[in-house]
Amino acid sequence: MTQEKTDWQQSHRLNQAGSEKPVQISLLEARKWALKELTAAGLNADEASDNVDFLLTGALKVNYGMLRANLTRQMHPWLAKRWPTWIAQLLKGVPAQYVLGQAPFYGREFVVDDRVLIPRPETELLVDWVLSDLKAKGEQAPTVLDVGTGSGAIILTLAQELPDARGIGLDISLDALAVAKKNRHQFELANRVGLMQSDLFTAVADQRFDVIVSNPPYIRPDGQEEMDKSVVAFEPDLALYAPNGGKALYERMAHGLEKQLTPGGVAYFEIGYDQGEALTKVFQDQLPTATVTLKQDLAGLDRMIRVQLKK
Repeated sequence: MTQEKTDWQQSHRLNQAGSEKPVQISLLEARKWALKELTAAGLNADEASDNVDFLLTGALKVNYGMLRANLTRQMHPWLAKRWPTWIAQLLKGVPAQYVLGQAPFYGREFVVDDRVLIPRPETELLVDWVLSDLKAKGEQAPTVLDVGTGSGAIILTLAQELPDARGIGLDISLDALAVAKKNRHQFELANRVGLMQSDLFTAVADQRFDVIVSNPPYIRPDGQEEMDKSVVAFEPDLALYAPNGGKALYERMAHGLEKQLTPGGVAYFEIGYDQGEALTKVFQDQLPTATVTLKQDLAGLDRMIRVQLKK
């Protein structure tokens, strides 16, 4: 029996013979216990509250308002059994999304674990940009390629928002593709979204797409000092870091982009906040007749690039 489990049971209930009984505790008491454990270990109170509430709402499949309204209810035994283990993982710095095994993206829950990056709100802005452009052009059934698909969040979201679209998600990591396949299965998209192992465009070298979208590794290899410790410790290096100051994969994709897009096709890339000027030059130099547009995130930082080919 782990120390965390012993402490949890001593705080609540053991049976008279010393063997385990299901812990009987309200959601409110369980939440208070978790917050006490986390803040005692030095975690910021707001961050502790955010993590605990994320676990509770995700496990119970309720929104935050519903959670608040039902805190006096008893925690279900299956969750009470897992709760001390989950909090122990938070104490070790494991991201709450990995603890729960899911993360929200564009209003849906995606399976995630340490084989893939946790989807970020910034990437939702990239999806917004793609959808907005397609809507403005009246394009309902584009072919889409997602390079470095990870959990599949981008390609599977686009497929759900565009019911007539078809696409492929590529990743060099078989581990990441295993996670993406779980998400494809839960959203029932195997008939419209293919998933393939590939080093960038290699597996689809003979195909063209109306839209290419990518959130590739773009952090320079020595960039850990600017990153959250949990990202450095737990998220996969293969999906985070790239040579040449984080620009190497964009340079390779820029070189092959014209061959992979249909005439007039468009590519969208998420980028690092300090890479806008350099990557604009990379794409413009490689594709001098293309229109290259830089776009900022909600904080006003460079975050996305669009490359529009001429027809």
